[in-house]
Amino acid sequence: MKQKKSSKIQVSSCKNKGFTLVEALIAISIMIVGILSGLVLVTRTLYNSVIIRDRLTASFLAQESMELVRQIRDTNFLKILSGGSSNWREGLSAGRYIIETNVGNEKSIGLIPVVEGKVPNLFYDDNYKIYNYNDLGSPTSFNREIQIEDIPDQPNEIRVKVIMKWKTKGINFDLKVEDHLFNWINL
Repeated sequence: MKQKKSSKIQVSSCKNKGFTLVEALIAISIMIVGILSGLVLVTRTLYNSVIIRDRLTASFLAQESMELVRQIRDTNFLKILSGGSSNWREGLSAGRYIIETNVGNEKSIGLIPVVEGKVPNLFYDDNYKIYNYNDLGSPTSFNREIQIEDIPDQPNEIRVKVIMKWKTKGINFDLKVEDHLFNWINL
């Protein structure tokens, strides 16, 4: 006898087809959230890059001021050691100042006294890539003041403060740097 082969027919369910549509919608939603998050991140990074650039520039300008004041003190030391002067604080009396730099001039660095609240903003000279007070270049929002203070009962020490103020994206910023300079010849 011959045996009959039975054939089985499988009927597919409609539930499986609808599930792939839900999966596709969820996947698209996750991709949209990821892309929007990336765009927000890029936008904030671009916004903050200008603020970070200006903060870095302000810190460099403050450091430059400290180095220039230190150079005045060190030049006085060289004068003392060569017998030309006896005052380590020549040009470094207590007060508020801006720095005048005249490249190529015999007296290339000097402190110019200013009144509180009357400190001019710096200019940026794009040709020489320097900041100055000489109206050379384009005006900036950077404002730099140097304060020199006497230390009571310490004739061989002065306090130097550099105060940077600027405005970026409508927000006011400031940076304060302080250092103490000593008359190490008499210590």
